[in-house]
Amino acid sequence: MGSPNPSSRGKAFVTGGLGCLGVFVVAALLPGARAYADFGGIILLIVIGGVIGLVVNAIYQRGRRDASKDLDQPRGPIDPE
Repeated sequence: MGSPNPSSRGKAFVTGGLGCLGVFVVAALLPGARAYADFGGIILLIVIGGVIGLVVNAIYQRGRRDASKDLDQPRGPIDPE
């Protein structure tokens, strides 16, 4: 699905997973907030964020691919008639 470069998929997964975990930590540090996470919860947050990162990466790569196809097509003069 999506990216032709496997390393970009791995990077997207890690970035999304750590981003999701980071949002959880920031939300836990808000005044009046209380949050507890065990090891399983942390792993689940990383997996959920990683899947979101993969989906976003696939959409981004598809947009880049479609945009490059548009640039390859020659454009003729616009006929005013």
